Amino acid sequence: MRSLIARGMLVAALALAAPALAQNAVPPPQNAVPPAVPATQKTPPPYLLAGDDVISINVVNFSNLCVPSLVIPPDGKIAVPLLEPFSILGMSQDDVARTLTDRWRKYVINPAVSVSLVKKRQENVLFFGFITHPGTVEYRDGLHLIEALAQVGGAEMTGDLSKLTITHKTGEKQTLDLSHPETRGGTEADLALAAGDVIYVPEKRDQFSVLGEVEKPGSYDYKENMTVLDALTAVGGIKETADLNAATLIHEGKESKIDLEGLLRHGEMSVNVKLASGDRLMVPEIRNRTYVYGAVGRPGWYTFKPGDRVLDALNGCGGPNSEANLSKVNVIHIDKAKNTATVVTVDIDKFLKKGDTKPNVALEPGDVLFIPNKKHAFSFNDILGVLSGMSLVGGAARLLTKGIGQ
Repeated sequence: MRSLIARGMLVAALALAAPALAQNAVPPPQNAVPPAVPATQKTPPPYLLAGDDVISINVVNFSNLCVPSLVIPPDGKIAVPLLEPFSILGMSQDDVARTLTDRWRKYVINPAVSVSLVKKRQENVLFFGFITHPGTVEYRDGLHLIEALAQVGGAEMTGDLSKLTITHKTGEKQTLDLSHPETRGGTEADLALAAGDVIYVPEKRDQFSVLGEVEKPGSYDYKENMTVLDALTAVGGIKETADLNAATLIHEGKESKIDLEGLLRHGEMSVNVKLASGDRLMVPEIRNRTYVYGAVGRPGWYTFKPGDRVLDALNGCGGPNSEANLSKVNVIHIDKAKNTATVVTVDIDKFLKKGDTKPNVALEPGDVLFIPNKKHAFSFNDILGVLSGMSLVGGAARLLTKGIGQ
């Protein structure tokens, strides 16, 4: 009895002391870090159904509507009891269950439909081109390019791994360089693949290139023992605007000047060296020449020097001949950016006979002089013939004239 009374007194005392204990309790620090809450895991996207997937359909209490195993055909159209065939391509399992529920409501009361994926379709990535064993590799999560390439035996000896391309389902294309020995799994080039990717390895081709002032610049197939002349023939020859003295050749990675002037004008065959695969010949545009055509000793071009004038150009091409009409020398200035030519007629006779320096106008690199013949009148066809023959201005060029005499 005494123990019961004592126990009751203890309980009462603790009850009376509780408010005081609460007031004296140490509060938690203001900056206390709350207990860690597990981070919410990112929900993976739903699996979308396609041809060759196998599903099962279950309807509670309606066994006649159930379909234990159904292979989705390529067009996606499934046939189930009571309903017209319809496509489920691109739907998730839940999408199909909702669609079936809505459609079966016309025939049964509150159908409880569930759809399960029995077997996934086999997904592949395709390899073709210069591959040891072209074909498909079964796709799985985490499949990377180099691993898949190894499964098809890698590229053939003639395959160019420096220009491997991947085409994704979206149509987007990527070009990768897997030709370097250090390229291996885990590097930037070792892309993670996606189902349906198509990988192509092109043929490795030995090529050379000719760029600049040639008829058909570009890259061409290299042939054994090919020479500089062979390369120039392959591109259709050079243009009149080519600066043969400034051409360069990159041969086996080293760049040097090549004397195309000596080769093409003077037959110096020592310049006609053999090329190697990957060589590049660059033929630049003339930037320091003036052209003289018509009634002169040596029609053609001469090397322009800063400060040169009309008489310098005439003397540089053998001077006027006896039939030259020096009172109507035409100076043609070509603006390639605007595809136009400005023609000015000057009277050099005044300079030669009277000392009038005004007609002896200053020239610019690329200017063209046309000296007409005394026996026939000057015409626009003379200028157009010169320009089109030099490929400097196309047939659509406008001639802006200033003071042309007839």
